Amino acid sequence: MKLIRPHKKFIQSYMEAIEEDEIFRPHGEILFSDPETIIERSYNLEHGIHLPINYVKATTFWLIDKEKFIGEINIRHELNSSLMNYGGNIGYEIRQSECCKNYGTKMLSMALIYCKETLNLNKVLITCDDDNIGSIKVIENNGGVLENKVKNSLSRGNVITRRYWIHI
Repeated sequence: MKLIRPHKKFIQSYMEAIEEDEIFRPHGEILFSDPETIIERSYNLEHGIHLPINYVKATTFWLIDKEKFIGEINIRHELNSSLMNYGGNIGYEIRQSECCKNYGTKMLSMALIYCKETLNLNKVLITCDDDNIGSIKVIENNGGVLENKVKNSLSRGNVITRRYWIHI
């Protein structure tokens, strides 16, 4: 099991994850990016090239296990005012067919090493919906301490968001 930056070798497996999301979460948020642009887009985000408004530099990693794309984790290098309430430093997703297999906990643990060793962060903010039991477990299994819950108005409606800090 390893974290890698998006790579063309795993695009087909990545596309399969997108198809799974369309089947299992047809009305959910788009969880994975366009496979035709993900490599270029992730490079640009990491290097601060053509960042959209309110975006910060971010590193994208894919979790690969046995040559299969398992999940994606995005590490934002800093926080801005909007990320303080929703999004935080880290966002992640595990493909539907691999959920509940402890991949999320392991992927976040590996990402925290990058945060500490490469970005020199001492703590990170991670947020999740109040009813997202799987994400709550992943965050708490990695030492997340709940600071508070806030209400966010998103395109999908009003959401109660849990805000966790992990000291690394």
